[in-house]
Amino acid sequence: MSDHRSALTSDRARELAAMSAAVRRAKAQQRLTLRRVEAELGSLETIEDAMRRVDRLGLWIAAGMLSGSSGGAAVRSVEVWLRGHESTLTRKVVDELTGEVERLKADLRRPKRV
Repeated sequence: MSDHRSALTSDRARELAAMSAAVRRAKAQQRLTLRRVEAELGSLETIEDAMRRVDRLGLWIAAGMLSGSSGGAAVRSVEVWLRGHESTLTRKVVDELTGEVERLKADLRRPKRV
C-alpha cells in the first residue's frame, strides 16, 4: 500500500509542478491593458523617457507579453517621436543662433566709438 501512496504523491508532485509552470506562462503572456501600459511606460517627454520606453517594450516582447509585430509598431512610434523631438530641439537652436547672428550683424553696422 505504501508503494501506491508514493506513486500518487509523485504523480501529484508532477501535476502541481506542471500547473505551476502553466500559471507562470499565463502570467507572462497576460494581455497588457491600456491602464497598465500607461502606468508602466509613463509620459514621453524626454529622450531618456524614450530610451526607457524602448527598453520596457523590449522586455515585454522578450517575455512574450507583447507580440513582435505590436512591439515593433510601438518601438517605431517612439522612433517617430524622437525624430520630431530632435527636430524641435534643432529648430530651437537654429532660432537662437539666427538671433545671435542678427545681433552680431547689428553690432558690426553701428559706428565704432573712438
